[in-house]
Amino acid sequence: MIKIYCEEGALTKDIKALKKEPDILLLSFPFDNKNKITTYSKKPTELTCDNTFITCDSDIIIGDTIASEKFEEISKVIGRKHYSDIRHVDTAYKESCQLFISPDKGDIIANKERLKEITNIDFFHCQDIDSILKKIDSIRNS
Repeated sequence: MIKIYCEEGALTKDIKALKKEPDILLLSFPFDNKNKITTYSKKPTELTCDNTFITCDSDIIIGDTIASEKFEEISKVIGRKHYSDIRHVDTAYKESCQLFISPDKGDIIANKERLKEITNIDFFHCQDIDSILKKIDSIRNS
């Protein structure tokens, strides 16, 4: 299974079409944007009981929301003021995603090489569908 993390705003027509592929799982952070395209992560980073979107019927285990050992390294690259982006990247790492798709050319895509060194995830802008498809083919053929 090829796991692809889709940040909010990354679900272009081409990215949505990947859902039809039987060996691809599109993941996203729960509670960002409700959609029927992605599967919500069961290991979102740093959810706490004071978050208003956590309810008693949630099936997310609070112990699975603890930040990974890579969280601090990720935050140094992205910058602490981009806390949501740090949580997204760390969540993708915890979910063992191979690709991360983002509309954010600033703190995520601009730092994709360094983030790959830390997480072993390939980062792509959502409009770079040719590179995304090449990476998927590469994973399939490895």
